[in-house]
Amino acid sequence: MPLGIQQNNNFLHLTMDVWQDQIFFNETVYPAGHFAAELLNVPDETIRELVTHGGAISHQVEALALAGRGEFIKLLGGTRASLEKLLDALWHCPPYSLMDKGQEQHTLEVLFSPASHNDLLKPASPVRDFFFRYLVAAFSIPLGIQHFAVAARYFEEGYLRRLKKRTETFFAMAAHDCFNSEWFWNMMCDVPVPDVEPFTITPDLRSSYVFARHPKQEKETVFVNRYFFDHAISFYIFDLMNGLQHGHAPSRCCGCGTYFLTTNGHMPKYCDGIAPQDPRMTCRQYGAMMRQKEQNKQHPVYRLFTTRTNTIRKHHQRGKISDELRNEALYVAESLRDKALMDNDYAANGYAKDMEQESIYAQARARIARENRP
Repeated sequence: MPLGIQQNNNFLHLTMDVWQDQIFFNETVYPAGHFAAELLNVPDETIRELVTHGGAISHQVEALALAGRGEFIKLLGGTRASLEKLLDALWHCPPYSLMDKGQEQHTLEVLFSPASHNDLLKPASPVRDFFFRYLVAAFSIPLGIQHFAVAARYFEEGYLRRLKKRTETFFAMAAHDCFNSEWFWNMMCDVPVPDVEPFTITPDLRSSYVFARHPKQEKETVFVNRYFFDHAISFYIFDLMNGLQHGHAPSRCCGCGTYFLTTNGHMPKYCDGIAPQDPRMTCRQYGAMMRQKEQNKQHPVYRLFTTRTNTIRKHHQRGKISDELRNEALYVAESLRDKALMDNDYAANGYAKDMEQESIYAQARARIARENRP
């Protein structure tokens, strides 16, 4: 059977198959650390919305636990509405965004149907037990997402971003320093409801083995670690740590601000997404172009070219030269610049003299005269 099959991921349980430096979720392969990095791209507004709906459900849980039959049934409508709003927001967060939302909506249909009322009101009923576990998960998952996002963003900004190398050893040292820092844990104590779904470097999980078809060799079978998580934050923490072990870590793009996963020892500043500054380029391409422009500014050939062309434009703006002379002078300056970039001897010996302002104008006037000659 293929990797990631029969995981039965749902609102209460998440499952991940791990093989080498890859993870499998619902039969799809990702690099280790993928979900930990992707969660950091969930907008703060979405996380606040999740926590708000989760907070409403936590109050409804208390009321339902103490309510008599009539009050209990009356409270169900509001509780279901809160759950539906929560699911709408949660399905924008990975890995929930990859799961079957219809399955969860069907669960709500069954739980809140009149046919379930009697079972929900029986103290020892399995249906009642499942119902309250579902509600507890509903207000816990948003807090787990928020707590992990706060911790991982702090880790990336304060530690990972400063590393000289992005290898397992350097990641391990960064994790040790961050997660043993008094500043870090003081910050985590200040997050909303810090005791529910707290961040920890020892996530709660269960593991087993499954046997699956080798991802590349169909005739071979491999042992695969299957991990089970009853808490969302444990899923993300494990994915972060497993990724770091394999040299994978989140990094924030200097161009668009998106978090992306690095999977080698390189020190990338930019992602491969579309650059917000120019939709024709990726952030990586745009960053390379801007770096080249910055380097060009320091190049002596470009410095002189920039000085002369700025003067030509100012002379034109002040009416000292005509449109025709301006265009020809700029053409001459560009031609001399390109020649100097291609010929080091010319750049060292003849370029500065030819780029004198009056020399450029003389060459431009000569071009105009030739073009206008009958």
